[in-house]
Amino acid sequence: MKNRIFYLFTMLIFMISCTTDPLNIDVSSVDFDIEHIDIVKAYDASGNLESLAKVNSELNASCTELYEFYTAEMLRVGMPLQDSTPFFIGRFLADSTMQLVNRKIATKFNGFNSYLPKVADMFKHLKYHVPKAILPSKIVTYNSTFSNGVISTPNFIGVGLEMYLGPEDDIVKKVPFPQYFKAKMNPEYLLPDICQSWLEYNVLEGVTEESFLANLIYYGKVLYTIKAMLPATADRAILRYSESDLLWAQENEYAVWQYIVQNNMVYDTKMKTMLRYFKPAPTTVGFDGSPDRIGQYLGYQIISAYMNKNNEVSLKALIAEKNSTKILKSYKPKE
Repeated sequence: MKNRIFYLFTMLIFMISCTTDPLNIDVSSVDFDIEHIDIVKAYDASGNLESLAKVNSELNASCTELYEFYTAEMLRVGMPLQDSTPFFIGRFLADSTMQLVNRKIATKFNGFNSYLPKVADMFKHLKYHVPKAILPSKIVTYNSTFSNGVISTPNFIGVGLEMYLGPEDDIVKKVPFPQYFKAKMNPEYLLPDICQSWLEYNVLEGVTEESFLANLIYYGKVLYTIKAMLPATADRAILRYSESDLLWAQENEYAVWQYIVQNNMVYDTKMKTMLRYFKPAPTTVGFDGSPDRIGQYLGYQIISAYMNKNNEVSLKALIAEKNSTKILKSYKPKE
């Protein structure tokens, strides 16, 4: 009788351990805060050239290299401390189209207030899993004039909020971007994009060798780490896929992988192959009806399979693991 009770207890523990999501964790005790700077609001508060010059100087002091990039590369009005820069910022603010974009940003995102707790929470998750990871001190939002979505520096995250107004927005419809690109200008992709930008710039080492397998593992790690930072977010949103995109990927995963294996592409190093499978495009060339970046999807499945079969491996250890072949061995897509 005692042996049976012990057996049932052991099985119960085993079942619980098998169904527990290692990414669904409590981060309430993790200490992390991030400051928000709203450039659209700061500019809007300035009433004349003199006050705008003061705001420009203050933003330069608080946002340093990110603000330099903003004025010089996004607005193209010069470096912040040039005498003419406040005047040209004023010209930008007087443009009727940019005024409309700024109003849309203010209305849709309401000062970014609802996003800030979510941003803090996802970086708490990152800190929990990777305690020594570099973390941002500030997130800076602005109108990038449709030039940048999310960018990262060693200290800051910059977000062009007009890039997330949504593909159905009347101004977005008029912007001369391809339709597949506009489809990604969806606010539900904003938080995953922030994660990816920060991870690629500050946390994960880039692709160290230009092979198909190296790209599979790299993008798989990126997407799995985004999932760790946003555990309640659907895989579809993390992948930046529509429902039909994800369904196609799931239904055709085995066939795509067989094609890759049969054509000896796992260790392929041709740049054309990398662009075809991993970079944004209308579709993955060669697969009718497919979404783009099918290589990223496969990489995510490979990393997920490896982590599911190796419960003792932490996210920190996964990021540090350099043996791509070892990781790949866990992957067996279902027919």
